[in-house]
Amino acid sequence: MTAQATQRVLTLEPSDSQHLSALCGRLDEHLKLIEERLQVHIAARANTFQVSGEERAVDETVQLLKHLYRESVSGTTLNPEAIHLRMQQSHLEELPRSDNEPVVIRTKKGSIKPRGGNQQGYVRAIQSNDVNFGIGPAGTGKTYLAVACAVEALISHQVQRILLVRPAVEAGEKLGFLPGDLAQKIDPYLRPLYDALY
Repeated sequence: MTAQATQRVLTLEPSDSQHLSALCGRLDEHLKLIEERLQVHIAARANTFQVSGEERAVDETVQLLKHLYRESVSGTTLNPEAIHLRMQQSHLEELPRSDNEPVVIRTKKGSIKPRGGNQQGYVRAIQSNDVNFGIGPAGTGKTYLAVACAVEALISHQVQRILLVRPAVEAGEKLGFLPGDLAQKIDPYLRPLYDALY
């Protein structure tokens, strides 16, 4: 902990063991994910949570726990992916102070606004660099935002064509064993790109 470490106690109401279990996750996996990402320590006992760390991170964690508990009580299923997406929208990871203007991707079908600091930074990186690597769990917008940036660049004549490239490793088997010609074999791997494109 740093010299600016702080500690807060949060009591979540109503005290319901089923919802508290959903919030914490199996073997506290959700709490561990939050601790690792926000650099805090969370001690849980029944419906009381003690959060310690840097003041800003502690405040962010308390708000996140309150929000996730409300979602659990309202019937939303909490899983590691949902926790990760909620943290993506967290304000802890702010945009650089010199560039607080939100990024907007403009296409013929409308405008796309990246959500959260990570998506904003990802789009900025795509717009300012030739090669980028987006790493993260499924459903966080990596493919969709990359294709949207490519379409914007095509419309604004920054590029002349879009090349769709994707490694064919998800199926766990060699392409030679799949039925059909090469186009039919590759099509399932490119489907997410086509969906985002259209």
